[in-house]
Amino acid sequence: MKICISSTGNTIEYSNIDTTIHRCAFFLIVDKETNSLKAIFNTIRENPSEIGAMVGQIVANEGIDAVITENIGPRAFEIFKRYGIKVYQAKGKITDAIKQFEQGKLKEISKATVPRFPDKK
Repeated sequence: MKICISSTGNTIEYSNIDTTIHRCAFFLIVDKETNSLKAIFNTIRENPSEIGAMVGQIVANEGIDAVITENIGPRAFEIFKRYGIKVYQAKGKITDAIKQFEQGKLKEISKATVPRFPDKK
């Protein structure tokens, strides 16, 4: 199982869950089968438009099974739904969120938690 976490930093031990997947600093990809970690710097977080769709596609291309974030917009959520990627809500330390996920204690998000924002010009 591969989990993507919206992160404030590039490590599990010293990072927190970023408030949104769209504008997070890093996507942390945790592969539970291989016990590996991949940190992807979010190079598109300052893009003025279509960021949700782009983030959704970046994450989906990694073969992710689940996403952990604090909030998610409708564009990214729709792409995750299309690929069968479940989205879970958490905040605080990433280490705590991973433990809660493994224990089945995180709430699965069934719809976007923030509204669609108009594209910046």
